[in-house]
Amino acid sequence: MVFGILMIIFGFSHLMKSDYFLSKKTRILLGEEEFQSYQKGLVFPNLFTGTLIICMTIVEKLEILQTSTFIALYIILAIIPIILLIANNKINTGRYWFWVNDFK
Repeated sequence: MVFGILMIIFGFSHLMKSDYFLSKKTRILLGEEEFQSYQKGLVFPNLFTGTLIICMTIVEKLEILQTSTFIALYIILAIIPIILLIANNKINTGRYWFWVNDFK
C-alpha cells in the first residue's frame, strides 16, 4: 500500500509540474517544451497505478476474490498504465523505452 501512496505522490508531483522525481538529464535531453508534455503524460499512469495498488491491496486483505481471479485482474489492469507509459515515451522521445540507446 505504501508503494501505491508513493505512486500517487509521483502523479501529483507531475501534475504540479515539479521535476523533483525526474532527473536533470531528462529535462536537458527533451528540452523545456517536450519535457512539459512528457511530464503531463506521466500524471494519469502514476495516479492510476497508485490507485490500482491501493485498491488491490484492500481486495487482497479482505480476500474477496480467488487467487487466480485476483492475479488475472491485477495483470489486466496493470497493462493499462504500462501501455500509457510506453505511448508517452514514443510520443515525446521517439523511442518506446526512454533508456534504450542511451543519449550522449
